[in-house]
Amino acid sequence: MSNIVFVPKLKHQKMLEQAIFEDSKKNKLDFEIACKSAQHYFEEHRWWILADETMILDSVTGILWENPKSVLTGEDWDTEEYIKNKNSTSSIVWRLPSQEMVQRLVEDNTFPLLKTSGTKFILNTESIHLDLNIMWLNDYYPDTSDYDGWGSDSLILAISLYFKNKTISEILLLCKHLGWELLPYSVSESEGEYQFFLANMEEIIWYKNTYENVEPSVELSAIWKNVDYISTRLPKIDQLRFTDIDQGMWEFYMPHQDLQDKYLKIESSESIRPRNPELDIRNAKVAIDFGTSSTVVAIRSNGKDELLRIGLQEKDFKKHTISDNDFENPTILEFLDIQEVLNAWESEVYRPLVDWNTVHCSHEARTRFRENDSDPKIVSSIFARLKQWALREAEQAKVRITDQNHHEYEFKRLFELNPIKGQSLNIQKDYPQLDPIELYAWFLGMNINWRERGIYLRYYMTFPVAYPNEVKEKILASFRRGLIRSFPESLMYSERFNEFSVQELASEPAAFAASALNALDIEPAENGTPYAVFDFGGGTTDFDYGIYRLATDEELEDEGVDDVIEHFGSAGDKHLGGENLLENLAYKVFQYNQKQCREKEISFTQPIDADPFIGSERLIAKTQAAFTNTTILMSRLRPLWEEGKINQDHEGVLNLTLLDRHGQRVECEVQVPQRELIEWLISRVRQGLIGFFTALKSSFENHLKYLPEHIHILLAGNSSRSNLVLGLLGCLEDEESELLSELLQVDLAEIFEDECPEFEVHLPLEADDNNPYKPTTKTGVALGLLRVSPGETLKVINHAKQDNHDSPFQFYIGTHRRGLFTAAIKIGDDYEQWQELGAIRAGVFPLLYTTQSQALLGIERGTFGLVEHDIEFSGSDVKGKKVFARIMAPDCIEIGLAEAIDQIDQVTHRQMIQLK
Repeated sequence: MSNIVFVPKLKHQKMLEQAIFEDSKKNKLDFEIACKSAQHYFEEHRWWILADETMILDSVTGILWENPKSVLTGEDWDTEEYIKNKNSTSSIVWRLPSQEMVQRLVEDNTFPLLKTSGTKFILNTESIHLDLNIMWLNDYYPDTSDYDGWGSDSLILAISLYFKNKTISEILLLCKHLGWELLPYSVSESEGEYQFFLANMEEIIWYKNTYENVEPSVELSAIWKNVDYISTRLPKIDQLRFTDIDQGMWEFYMPHQDLQDKYLKIESSESIRPRNPELDIRNAKVAIDFGTSSTVVAIRSNGKDELLRIGLQEKDFKKHTISDNDFENPTILEFLDIQEVLNAWESEVYRPLVDWNTVHCSHEARTRFRENDSDPKIVSSIFARLKQWALREAEQAKVRITDQNHHEYEFKRLFELNPIKGQSLNIQKDYPQLDPIELYAWFLGMNINWRERGIYLRYYMTFPVAYPNEVKEKILASFRRGLIRSFPESLMYSERFNEFSVQELASEPAAFAASALNALDIEPAENGTPYAVFDFGGGTTDFDYGIYRLATDEELEDEGVDDVIEHFGSAGDKHLGGENLLENLAYKVFQYNQKQCREKEISFTQPIDADPFIGSERLIAKTQAAFTNTTILMSRLRPLWEEGKINQDHEGVLNLTLLDRHGQRVECEVQVPQRELIEWLISRVRQGLIGFFTALKSSFENHLKYLPEHIHILLAGNSSRSNLVLGLLGCLEDEESELLSELLQVDLAEIFEDECPEFEVHLPLEADDNNPYKPTTKTGVALGLLRVSPGETLKVINHAKQDNHDSPFQFYIGTHRRGLFTAAIKIGDDYEQWQELGAIRAGVFPLLYTTQSQALLGIERGTFGLVEHDIEFSGSDVKGKKVFARIMAPDCIEIGLAEAIDQIDQVTHRQMIQLK
């Protein structure tokens, strides 16, 4: 008994092809071995008897000869009529041989018809012209009067080219189809080698019939069992999923009859069950910490938290031991065949059948990135900086990758296209080309919305403090599209789909504080427990300051919250990140080896926060080769940043295969000045900590109007585990770390003078083998986001956002005096409040701005990150007036002229200044 199943047409066809291919692949090796063996045996024997000795096949020429059984008298024979009659009853085409064919056969005494006895099959080679018992074509004897033997009994022999130029597998298949037995001449049917040939023959015929000549019959469950595995390497689907009354397949659920044109009607002998995906919607929240190096996904369901592993292999799901690193899903893509990715990505909207063999993500992609033996082919196919690209794509050159088939592809700029509620995505109209962030979000969604886990509609994301709204909205739009495309298509027709949302909830350091304060058993106080977050990630370092307090009676009664986090000071160092440091290290090493780079025409990239050096014009480039060289060297320098050394020597040497300006591979011996690099790392991390403590002092004094005596320092981000960070903060006890700590103590004395608080530095949160979902320095952000999500009892108040109705202002604005920058407007100041910047100097006002917190201490002109922009004012009415400015957006100010602040309503010469 069969049942009717509706399957999506396009995906079913692809799955069918895949199932046939996978099944045939298992048997292809046996088929190839059988073909090779049969071919060898076939060529060992020239003459083959077919169909009970009625035909003879020449394995050398492929010509099939008739073996005549009847004798025609000279009075009866007519060659043309004979061939015509033969073709009318035969499935193959026959003809008479040419004179040349006959001549070659007569001269070859191995032909089976050249017998020494009998009359019907004698071919007398000694007297060709006088004693030939077989009649050939008329052109052999054009004048029959020359031959006086027509009256004797004669044989007509026909030939066919049916087997000519055919492979052994084709010959065997044709013989099987025609019902012809095949036996070498003068070989016994019982011979062992012949019996082995027959076995190979059956193997070949079975394979050809199954996979090539007819469409094989494959059960629906066998076709679809790999649908999750193909794209994401999730486990193959169990048989019960197809047939169990409580399970079933989302893909086979057709919500409306008018959608039949998208589905294929299949009769199946199995009791296949469709399943409405609406039944699998989970009442749960998903938090996504989209990071520079890695992304963490956390789910809260029924009051319990779960962390997900993305991009693992099937074998990884069977591991008994799970590492905390498994939950840090690398934010990386590897393109093996970009054209096939595009074909699949653009072929259908929902759950497109992108093949894992064409693009890898997450763990496997990072493994290939780090363990490729500096293979430029692999390095150039990897997109490893998705989040940094999103932040900087407007100011940097477009990104190109070259896949492992040598096809180059250029990613377009981020495109903010948000799905419209109640409408399906239309990938054919005004849809962005392949968006790597959307593709990565799709991979996440396919793992989150796995049929064994359920479907999730509520997503929360978090971003670094300094990310502009425009960038955040583009990333959110990409994630919305990617996550939607991971849903079963039939879900789009459900009213429940209107519950889908992806929204920003809190800054990364604020979310981490929510997690870490609880994990470290730091108790809220009635007046607030002061804390500060130093979030040292892969791309940026964020600072966040606030207090952790008990809820007021009013908050407890009206809002049902228990505790409150008030964060009021947000700042950061947008160029201090682990990956940025590695890029700078690579840049410095190339600079150290610039002589060799010139000789071998090696180019490399310049970090966004580095200056060009003298003579770098032909060395710095924005090419695929330059990017590949930088990436290769970064990979080899990673131990220096993460472990403090490459080898035991102070001066290391790396043997690398790099690309020259022509794309050719060049062997290089690269000198690594480890001491200089470590000194630079110490200086750069120290600079970041100076900015952190400077902003801390300003934030607490501005909001609380005093500096607390005791402040908890929370370390977030994997880079905060660095011994340089821990040493500078006084968390390590070895001699080198004590020296580092003394350096920072000098800085703290300068920042706080005689009022330095007591800082309780908490070591980075480490994994717990007994509790894999316990927050760590990396997973804490996603888990903290769940703690502050709607419905929870922990409330977060973001004073900067509340006061400004937007993201906090991210710059220090001012001018210079005596060669030092002086700030008039500070990070976090109120919007639309005019503040005096200074006087015009000979018609010009030098506007300076930066994001560095060190600006509060005074930094010199020309320091990296301090931007100087001269603004000219002309006209007789500018004399005696001063420059005022007010904040209009996180990265935009308006300036104008007025005589004094009390006359600001008469401001003139207004203009908007966009800050970069």
